[in-house]
Amino acid sequence: MKVALISNPRHRAGDRMEFLLLRAAHWLSRFEPADLLLVTGELTAGNAAPEPGFLEAFYASLARRKSELPVIFPGAVEPVTVCGESLAPAALAGRIREAAGRVPDFETSPFEYLVAEFDGGALPKVERRALIEPELAAQVTDFHIHTSAAYCSENMHVDGALEMAKLSGLGGVSFAEHSGQLYFESDDYWNGRSVWRTRGTPEGCRAIDRSDEYRAELRTPGRYRHGFELDVDRNGDVLLAEKERPLAEVRLGAVHFLVNRSDPREASREFLFYIESLLKYGVDILAHPFRIFAWAGLEKPVELFAPVADLLARYGVAAEVNFHQNQPEHEFFELCLKKGVRLSLGSDSHNLYEVGFFQPHFRFLRELGVAGKLDEVIFR
Repeated sequence: MKVALISNPRHRAGDRMEFLLLRAAHWLSRFEPADLLLVTGELTAGNAAPEPGFLEAFYASLARRKSELPVIFPGAVEPVTVCGESLAPAALAGRIREAAGRVPDFETSPFEYLVAEFDGGALPKVERRALIEPELAAQVTDFHIHTSAAYCSENMHVDGALEMAKLSGLGGVSFAEHSGQLYFESDDYWNGRSVWRTRGTPEGCRAIDRSDEYRAELRTPGRYRHGFELDVDRNGDVLLAEKERPLAEVRLGAVHFLVNRSDPREASREFLFYIESLLKYGVDILAHPFRIFAWAGLEKPVELFAPVADLLARYGVAAEVNFHQNQPEHEFFELCLKKGVRLSLGSDSHNLYEVGFFQPHFRFLRELGVAGKLDEVIFR
């Protein structure tokens, strides 16, 4: 049984520590699976009461992503079963402390914690790990962060994202809002009517303009870049009004809808058409390149990996490493690297805990063998 222990996070009002705890829970749920997360010591500075809604938001985020990781906070007394033995949380924490010798505080970067592996012996095998890798984080920019203007935002806003980026030690930050969501009502956007060129027609979608909501967010002071995650319609036209172009300092291109989902061959043709339309328009980064196929219930078309990598190389566009409801493909990114395509890192943040959450990305870069040469491969 694997138990993760976080000690003394010491959350203070407004410091965003709760989102680092949330990040740890998601990391231990999806990427470095544990059977239990045990939080001990001071949850808040001086053991003050947490801010209203903190625990509710914490559990809501785990539930939204279907995490089944049990989390025990300070003050809990309900026993837990470890390798057939019933232990109070305090006793379980004591066993881990005894095996570890010293327990790091989860209060400052790199936000260290312990992972204890129980195999039936008296004491567990304990490893010390960190949630942040400052040396790597300082070399990269998170180019894919949403704002409160996104329909899919859970709690995003620019000032909170900037604070999370600082906690994460990021070298840079760039916001990218869904362009299609600025011109379509939520129901029309999520049902794919944005690809049908019927906005503002009698038989089609109602014409709206929410661009001022995005502009308002970008008035927040701070050092960051901004742009769009650009949607494209079925005629290959990018959904961005002329008056929004000055905001597009960084342009991500993305395919969020496929009309021909019932025919894999036609879906692949449609996808390639959208990709080349975005590249001809002039995007800097192709966001979550093949994620749409999994979302559409289709197998990712391996036969398209080389053609898409060729297109990215021809147009000088970066490929985004993205883990937001997505699993990047080693084969595709290896092809990109061979063809000289740069890689961009994107958290695709819809919740503040995701801003700068690059542990999965750094692991992926190590698997590709390029974590030690970011200057050669990372998009700037």
